[in-house]
Amino acid sequence: MNNKPTVAVIGSYAVGMTISAPHFPVAGETVMGSNFSVLHGGKGSNQAVVAARMGAEVVYGTCVGRDSFGDMCLRLEKEEGVDARFVRRSDKGVSTGVGLVIVNAEGENEIVIDFGANNEFSPADVDAMMPDIRKAGLLLMQLEMDIQTTLYAAKRCREQGVRFVLNPAPYQKLPAELFACCDYLTPNQTEARQILGLNTTDATPDAEIAARIRTLGVKNVVMTLGGDGALLASQEGCTAIPGIRVPAVDTTGAGDTFTGAFCVALSEGRPAVEAARFANVAAGLAVTKFGVIESIPVRAEVDARRLAENAGR
Repeated sequence: MNNKPTVAVIGSYAVGMTISAPHFPVAGETVMGSNFSVLHGGKGSNQAVVAARMGAEVVYGTCVGRDSFGDMCLRLEKEEGVDARFVRRSDKGVSTGVGLVIVNAEGENEIVIDFGANNEFSPADVDAMMPDIRKAGLLLMQLEMDIQTTLYAAKRCREQGVRFVLNPAPYQKLPAELFACCDYLTPNQTEARQILGLNTTDATPDAEIAARIRTLGVKNVVMTLGGDGALLASQEGCTAIPGIRVPAVDTTGAGDTFTGAFCVALSEGRPAVEAARFANVAAGLAVTKFGVIESIPVRAEVDARRLAENAGR
């Protein structure tokens, strides 16, 4: 008998192409670079991989190009045990999503992103996936594909009684009706302020920010606080969930790890506060390694650290 939780994810796959250079080129200049790398990326794929490593059965939907980068996506999902039946190839000859990153000698970066074929994933694709989404009982999405498709999926989930979790990253202005479809919204501190139209450095307390977001119609807000953990705002009030102490070396992908792990814990029937505790541990372990996919822990690592944390209380 299979007792594994099931999570559905719709969201981007993109390849990150990074190169180091002594300085950023100016118009017409060619600069000699080094340390070129091509790595898996895209918040949807990242979070699907997280959920799989946390022990869930994961069904994942997106659109990639008919190119070698699209092949990379399908190989990754197969290697990670993610059900990629709903990862389709572009019908319009559009390439797989890519991000081009130049890192200078000071560690600053310049980034150009083209989400490409991800934007072809349509309401029709959502409809094709709905029987599996209903079976999962929870759908996780982000903001790296067409917003109308995201809104359509959220409405279908509300109609079908499926929990809808939105990671509002990278931030963009959201349709007002989308908030009422969100059972859980998982912004970081910056995104939470952007949602309210505030300056990203606004000094309003995080608990007040989260409570104000709930007035937009969101049932629960789970705000990630970096090394300080997370904050849950629900109808019961606001609860702070401390993070774990770790030697952080690279925070890239920590938010994706938190959100993917949080959804797995919800799918296991854990209360939201306990799910956030679980996600904090997963995200904390992720920042101890470099990279995104490379840094995502497996379930045994998270469970072992949780036992150690509990024993130390």
